[in-house]
Amino acid sequence: MRGADAQEEDAERIIGRLNMLVEELELYPDTELRDKALDLVQLIMQLYGEALRRVLATIDTLPLKDQVLSRLLTDEVIRAMLLIHGLLPVALEDRVATALKHLRPILLSQGADVELLGIIDGRARMRLMRKGSGAPPIATLKSEIEKALSEAAPDLLGIEIEGVQGQVEATAKAAALLGRMITPAQSEDRGQPRLIQIKRPRPDRESVTGTWVPVVRAIGFDEGQLKVISFSDISLLVCRIGGEFYAYRNSCAGGGQPLDDALFESPMLTCACHGYSYDLRLRGRCAGRPDLRLESLPVIVEDEKVKVAL
Repeated sequence: MRGADAQEEDAERIIGRLNMLVEELELYPDTELRDKALDLVQLIMQLYGEALRRVLATIDTLPLKDQVLSRLLTDEVIRAMLLIHGLLPVALEDRVATALKHLRPILLSQGADVELLGIIDGRARMRLMRKGSGAPPIATLKSEIEKALSEAAPDLLGIEIEGVQGQVEATAKAAALLGRMITPAQSEDRGQPRLIQIKRPRPDRESVTGTWVPVVRAIGFDEGQLKVISFSDISLLVCRIGGEFYAYRNSCAGGGQPLDDALFESPMLTCACHGYSYDLRLRGRCAGRPDLRLESLPVIVEDEKVKVAL
């Protein structure tokens, strides 16, 4: 194997090895050492992001900058790395509009059409029209649109279709947050890097100090839901994301204010006092201030109850 094929294989091997090492690190029993090592990973990611920003700034001064950028963006790994660091030079709305433009002929041939109404808070609003009795069902059309947008704009937070109840969530959340890694696709979408998060180990009941206290019933706790729970004189935040339960002290890391009025858009919690956004799947790390994080608490589920170590 030679040339581009060999380089692509090497890139996939390195990325796969990186993800495997991060997963092994998450299982390391020494929590203090593990957190320091993961902080090191975050700092390295920040350094790479700054280097990429400077590379793009240099390219912007070149006479043939458009051609150079166009060539770079054909590489899926480069696109994914730029996306992770929020440096993709093509605006989100432009990418969405271009994807829908390419999709329209296919929809028209099926007796349907789509119109982009705008991008609001990272979500695409659009109008979907069925022009005949032979047009595919709305669910099928939504699936085609979602697939096209997930490939062109994986940082899109979701789509809202006018006149259709409910929202269609994007297949990949916004990735311009530290702590996200890329891994090569293993299925039919080979060549499209997926965005994943660092996994966390389940707490060992015997190794955790403190008292396990049941704080809420697991049954009826919906996916993507966050609850403020008071136990004795302690206020907690408990949420369920991706089937996992997470618990935090109800206190902003930027000043200690309660987060009762914070905006929760799974997995991000944005405080009303400073506007800081915390990723509740990444031990409450602050997206804009890596030095800040919410105080996380060990969680287990036993006897259909969510228990927190206090």
